[in-house]
Amino acid sequence: MKPAGRIGVGVVGCGEIAQLMHLPCIAELDDFSLAGLCDLSAGVLARLGEQYSVGATYRDHRELLADPAIDAIVICNNDHGAIVADAIAAKKHFIVEKPVAFTLEEAASLPRRATEAGIVGMVGYMKLFDPGFQYGRERIRTLGAPTSIRVHDFSGRFDRYKSLYTQTLPADVPAAVLAEGKRQIDLRIAASLGAKKAGYSDLYTTILMLGSHDLAVLRSIFGPPARVAYAQAIGPTHVLAVLEYAGGVPAILEIAFGTRYEWWDEVVEVRSLDAEVRIEFANPYHRHHTATVRVREAIDELPSERMVPGTPDTSFRRQWKHFAAAIRSEEVPVSTLYGGVSDIRLARAIIDALPPKAAIDVGSRGEAIAVSQ
Repeated sequence: MKPAGRIGVGVVGCGEIAQLMHLPCIAELDDFSLAGLCDLSAGVLARLGEQYSVGATYRDHRELLADPAIDAIVICNNDHGAIVADAIAAKKHFIVEKPVAFTLEEAASLPRRATEAGIVGMVGYMKLFDPGFQYGRERIRTLGAPTSIRVHDFSGRFDRYKSLYTQTLPADVPAAVLAEGKRQIDLRIAASLGAKKAGYSDLYTTILMLGSHDLAVLRSIFGPPARVAYAQAIGPTHVLAVLEYAGGVPAILEIAFGTRYEWWDEVVEVRSLDAEVRIEFANPYHRHHTATVRVREAIDELPSERMVPGTPDTSFRRQWKHFAAAIRSEEVPVSTLYGGVSDIRLARAIIDALPPKAAIDVGSRGEAIAVSQ
């Protein structure tokens, strides 16, 4: 299970995050060779195969997994759970973009199965590898008992960064195919949440797709919370939750999607009785840009504020280097499947703390109809 030379990597799902971040990292690092590509779009495969000199291209991920040149894969498509299961069965190492799966039912057994298969499975929480975050986390741990914990993620615009990169878009995948894929995901989420909470499907998806990074960051600093003490759905993709820790101060978590900020609005703030640490994350779609840390404390009985700027590094690249070291047993995996499943469980607990809300469908005449799943 430990490749002697370069690790042959296959990419499943060659869309935006694969093209902007993963493929450039794989191509430039000596630990890896790009051995295969898989996507629904033949046009994307042809273009990227030419760009990266990859001849092995596939429309079905199972065929890629059967390729003996593939030692590991990165899962970048929209629906991950079944592909994770197939990668485990094929005994291929993998990074899976978050979430591990859309439901706890799909995800729960995956960490155990990966362990039994003897492979490295990591969740793509690249913020855990951000050097600014790592510095801020260590600084937080020196504060002693916190008096206030706040995690805030309103993100920002998701269109501005596109002008920074050249991207090949899929023009040959029928819209009906994509729509059916989304419909199947929606059905599984609604069934998992149950009839009384299915109306929160969009909010639950927001927590998994945007907020799971924040859950992972919070867990990395303080561990998993004991329970969700309170939750409020402020909007269809905006949630406020209070997370209770055993013997500690609660954490206030606020996540929202849809802002039009020209800046990236994602912070972790921790205060003690005599100091404050604030971690300000950079736009994750900007390469060579990492988190900034601000520390307030007294020095010689005088107030001081210090800013530690982000370093010119890329968290995705650091994640890939760690992945290689984990495959070769040189480092213990940091971003584990167990952690990813824990974050899905917490997302579900936040939804469970909300009042009932049935799913809403639109009837043939346009009226809103409550739907039981």
